[in-house]
Amino acid sequence: MLSLAFSLVPARVQAPMGHAPKPQTGLTTPKMWQDRTGQFALERPAAERWMLRGGVRGPDGEAVPLLAMSQETGAQLVVQTADGIHDIRLLARMLMENLAGESRVHVEDLQRVLARGGEAYGFSFTVADEVRGRVAVVRAGDHVALAVASWPMGAPPEVVDDVDAMIGSLGPVPGALAPGVF
Repeated sequence: MLSLAFSLVPARVQAPMGHAPKPQTGLTTPKMWQDRTGQFALERPAAERWMLRGGVRGPDGEAVPLLAMSQETGAQLVVQTADGIHDIRLLARMLMENLAGESRVHVEDLQRVLARGGEAYGFSFTVADEVRGRVAVVRAGDHVALAVASWPMGAPPEVVDDVDAMIGSLGPVPGALAPGVF
């Protein structure tokens, strides 16, 4: 026969041992990353694997407005700007044809891309069996943003999701356009 007996000894409540968590007092990182010159903005990925840096120099010494890097995966996304471009589809097609001319590079068809900036075109590419990537040309108000992303073939699928989300969030700096205007 099984009997459950409850103790009638009063319970003692004690304060937890150790330290209570401290409230966050530091600055929080803004969700939108904005170019220093106000030409574009994009949403930071939620994953902590990405480090976003502005105002860096490329290998040729040219200024790069945004470099997003993931040290742990080897992925990167670079955003540059171009002004005076009226036909962004034509620019995207020219970039696609130029990249397709490189050896060991396979380029997929140009397609319309969903982006916060509105009008956008892009394509995916593969370099041998080593690297995958995306290129997108996005209207960002009065400016044009060019995004080039690449990652190793073995990168986790979340990296591709992060890249797609960053490209999809690319557009003008919030508040730069009149209300209702894309």
